[in-house]
Amino acid sequence: MSPRFAPAAKVSAVVMLAAAWGATADERGVDASSSLDPTSSQAQETIVTGVFHGVGVVTAVDQTKGWLTLDHEAIKGFMCAMEMMYRVEPPRLAASLRVGDRVAFDIDAAREVITGVTVVEAANR
Repeated sequence: MSPRFAPAAKVSAVVMLAAAWGATADERGVDASSSLDPTSSQAQETIVTGVFHGVGVVTAVDQTKGWLTLDHEAIKGFMCAMEMMYRVEPPRLAASLRVGDRVAFDIDAAREVITGVTVVEAANR
């Protein structure tokens, strides 16, 4: 390409890129399901429902408000391992729990509320 046509080629390339940027994924020939487009189905948050079962160690208990903090293992199909505070319904489920207790628990995934707790191994008291 001769130097005198180079600026025109650059301008047309910029125009084509700008047009492609504004085009839809289909118009650009891109599979939208594999792109990082925030409107793609992969980018949408999935709402998990159902009751899941977990195991963890009690790290804090607020018996008056019905809150329980657990350092729990991964909850298969729902949540990775982490330490997190959960509401307990009914609050009386937390009444006998102590820091250090290893518990098995049921959690309502949609509400992230613990609905059942069983002490698997009591903390040294």
